[in-house]
Amino acid sequence: MNVFKEACCSVLGVLLALFLQGSCVDPETEVVHKAVGDSLELIAEYPKKDLEAQWKYHESDFAVYQNNDFRIAKPELFSGRLKLYKDNISVTVTNLKLQDSGSFSIVALAVNNTHITQYTTKRIELHVHDLIREVNIQYDYSWLQSQNICLFHLRCAASDDPGTFYSWSGHQIGTQGSDLNITLGPEEKNTVTCTARNNVSIKSTTEDVVCTRKSDGSSFPQKYVLMAVGAGVVAVVVLCGALAACCRWRNKRGPSESEAGITVYEDVNVSPAKKRSESVINGMSIYETVDDTKLSQNLPQTLYDKINYQRHPAVSTSTSSPYQEVL
Repeated sequence: MNVFKEACCSVLGVLLALFLQGSCVDPETEVVHKAVGDSLELIAEYPKKDLEAQWKYHESDFAVYQNNDFRIAKPELFSGRLKLYKDNISVTVTNLKLQDSGSFSIVALAVNNTHITQYTTKRIELHVHDLIREVNIQYDYSWLQSQNICLFHLRCAASDDPGTFYSWSGHQIGTQGSDLNITLGPEEKNTVTCTARNNVSIKSTTEDVVCTRKSDGSSFPQKYVLMAVGAGVVAVVVLCGALAACCRWRNKRGPSESEAGITVYEDVNVSPAKKRSESVINGMSIYETVDDTKLSQNLPQTLYDKINYQRHPAVSTSTSSPYQEVL
């Protein structure tokens, strides 16, 4: 129903535009449509005898034919795009541009020695259009939860030419205008075609639209869930790699000092039943020289004992002092 209303409004709009365009143009004016890059030929179709003619663009003379001579009156107007032909008394505007659109006229008269004859002025209304080379369909849609349908808004674009007309076709579609609204049920598909035309070209394009339920925003977006899962996997891999590297480094380093055996301090407190030299794995420690290496209690126990070891037990008449032995 909505499509039908839009079609009716579009058709009425086009008819109204054509009516207004036709009403604004003089019935004797020739309407000419050209594409950008085309040429416009303006022929003075009058008797050549005693003919004088002026070619005008918006009432400004740009070419003059007089006394069998052709000349350009305003060279800057079409910037070197004018060609004059004396054989058929015509002027051609080449390489037309959009801004060339407008009113052209040819004013002619016959002048002799006796009288002047005024000919009917020839008027041309020129419309220059871009060629339609590409047509694009853009669309978006919204999910109407209450009605369980998708509402599509489509827009067709071809060129900036205001004289371009658009029409749509497809399953149960037939409407005019650049915009189109349609509704589809869940998972329903429709193929739409947009045709763009102006007075010099026509081109079409096709697009498939499918109704898919959209999330209402209450659930966490799936892309963020996937990103979180990926980050968790990376974290686990990095942690496992760090643990493996730590274990490998520990194995290469070997056992610690406490694991390899007793320390030098532990050797001091070894059980009295064993000699310290027997408790030390790598050999004698500094403490062994104090205890284990002495041969008997009669040998010197300290440095001072060694120095005075041969002294007499008592002072005799031959020695006046125990320290004389040392000297």
